Amino acid sequence: MQDEEMRAGRPLFEWPLIFIATLSLMACRSTRPLQPPLSPAVFTPDGLGLVFSAAHDEKCFLFRAEISTGVAHRFTGSASSCEFDPAFSADGKWLAFMRAPEDGLHAALIIADSDGRNERVLVPDDQDNLRPVFLPDSSQILFLRSAAFEHHSSLVDNNRHKFDLFAVDRTSGQVSALTHKKFYDVNKVSISKNSEEILLSVTTYPEGYHFLVAPTKNPATFTDSIQPTVPDSPSPPICSDATWLPGDGRILFMAASLQPGRSDFDYNIYRLMIGTNSIQRLTQLAGVVDGFSVSADGTRAVSCRRKHRERMP
Repeated sequence: MQDEEMRAGRPLFEWPLIFIATLSLMACRSTRPLQPPLSPAVFTPDGLGLVFSAAHDEKCFLFRAEISTGVAHRFTGSASSCEFDPAFSADGKWLAFMRAPEDGLHAALIIADSDGRNERVLVPDDQDNLRPVFLPDSSQILFLRSAAFEHHSSLVDNNRHKFDLFAVDRTSGQVSALTHKKFYDVNKVSISKNSEEILLSVTTYPEGYHFLVAPTKNPATFTDSIQPTVPDSPSPPICSDATWLPGDGRILFMAASLQPGRSDFDYNIYRLMIGTNSIQRLTQLAGVVDGFSVSADGTRAVSCRRKHRERMP
């Protein structure tokens, strides 16, 4: 038996070791999704501040930081909850965000004035709702809903899966499903400035990471699939956070690149012209970037960069 295994090119103790490692991962697998210590920020309507979520223990609250000074203060008045995914309306009048009783539990979609006051629950926390985005010149707010927190491999942790896009009317609170795709993952939802197109950053099988374009009047019908490849991209490419810019046919996105002599990735922000498929790299960052957002006029972006490099699978 030993001679057969050696001839097959396998070390004698490969399978027992792999089995032990798999059991160890199963023992510590997450039971619910948790917020990172610091979440990607969004620009305030006046362009002078950033609003973001900061987590500690089982609480996470929204803060506003002044760009000129870096001074931050609480943006909402909740005493015990977990708030995340802030989004402002295009006209600067409204704020939407998610609030759960504690980190990892299902969250309600909250709407408030743009200064965080006069809040009310728009969508209850009976399901896993997240990432609201306002539809410009409309009373509709789009948001994602995950139908599963699970894993599809014994070597990975549990994560949100089976995503679909929903809409809620700001006035009536009526909720409607816009897609029925059960996407493996949806990283971001972006609306074009003319409100005519939706851009979804998705992960599907066998395509992998790519961006889907759909008309806002019929979000279930996708008119284009975009999978940009940047220099030194892994195969298949890793891309996310696609965001419409003001004007026609330009998007910003984040992508991973391999570096010589290293086993991990660098993440940077790129600009894509959809008509010509030309790609321009805009940042020169090293390590992992956990998302970004763009100012209303499209001239500035803010990203959330991890302080320590981590190995990626």
